Amino acid sequence: MPTNRLVVKEQIATYTSLLFEAVKNDGGPEGVLRVCNEAKTIVAAIRGNADLDATLKDPGYTPEQKASIARDVFSQASPALVSVIALMAERGELDYLSRVADGIEERMNDELNMMVVDVTTAVELDDHLRDLIKKKAGSESGKTIVLNERVDKSILGGIIMSTKDERLDASLLTQVEKTRETLKK
Repeated sequence: MPTNRLVVKEQIATYTSLLFEAVKNDGGPEGVLRVCNEAKTIVAAIRGNADLDATLKDPGYTPEQKASIARDVFSQASPALVSVIALMAERGELDYLSRVADGIEERMNDELNMMVVDVTTAVELDDHLRDLIKKKAGSESGKTIVLNERVDKSILGGIIMSTKDERLDASLLTQVEKTRETLKK
């Protein structure tokens, strides 16, 4: 039987609120950021592991067994996150986790005035460049900036920055590809 979209939206909002408030009260803004990142990592782990995904959805397991499996597999994550994941697994709603993580990030942006900026560079950032990026992005957004840094040597040089809404690709690889396309015309 199809689930009403409004019901699903309300369920996601409830999970998001429950998790956000628990983590904010216990760990403050840093705890919220940590749980947001953990949730995204867990979503990627479930999507990247077909056996785990199938096990957590297998109708042959009881809801309690699915919750127990989720608790065991993700035991290293924040206790509040593990509790919510176990509840979602028990109810067969673990597919909502990516939307819960997005909801936590939105509430972090709105209520805690924080914004996560994903930064990809070919080499590790030094403290000066890290501070410069935070100041520039913070002055434009009016928010406290948290960098999610990643090194990817394949971009050759330059930087790729993205938020939930925007992306700036100033990588050397992209510039070379644009030049190649221009020369083909």
